[in-house]
Amino acid sequence: MLKKVVELYKFSLLLAVFVSIAILALTVQTNPVQIAMVILGALAGAFFLDLDYIIHAYFLEPESEFGKSVQGFGHHNDFKGLANYIYYHKNDLKEKTLNSAIFQLVLGGASVLVVSSTASNFAKALVISAFVNSMYRLAEQHFEYKNTGDWFWAFKKAPDKMGLAIYSGILLGVLVLSFFLL
Repeated sequence: MLKKVVELYKFSLLLAVFVSIAILALTVQTNPVQIAMVILGALAGAFFLDLDYIIHAYFLEPESEFGKSVQGFGHHNDFKGLANYIYYHKNDLKEKTLNSAIFQLVLGGASVLVVSSTASNFAKALVISAFVNSMYRLAEQHFEYKNTGDWFWAFKKAPDKMGLAIYSGILLGVLVLSFFLL
């Protein structure tokens, strides 16, 4: 099962490793417990956006085919099957709550607030890793599927190429600011 999870989430896990190394280098942690908290927080951030599918299946549309299938995998403790099903049916959902521009903006603001506060290293790594992974998911949506309409579903219309470039630049600026405030 671990091999399948690594295969499905290889780039997200790579981003989590990058975030862990960056946070550990910028904060110069020497306590092994704090180092472990940073690593665990970054790994949790790699999977945070996939909670969207669980929220959708159990709370938003539990009677849909997707919801029933996810609940069935959960009831049978078939987490490998659940990960496979979500991976191959991730584009069946149109209005995602966590994989959206609105949540991404909230996550960007939260990353600046959490990093500039006295929050734990776990929380800092979690928020920054989730933010970096949301940026990756937006890029994946744009380059792989050539459509960001599902990402900007809450707005009247999706931005054009120039608007998306400006939006991405703002996200990168927030990320740089977050690392600068560590």
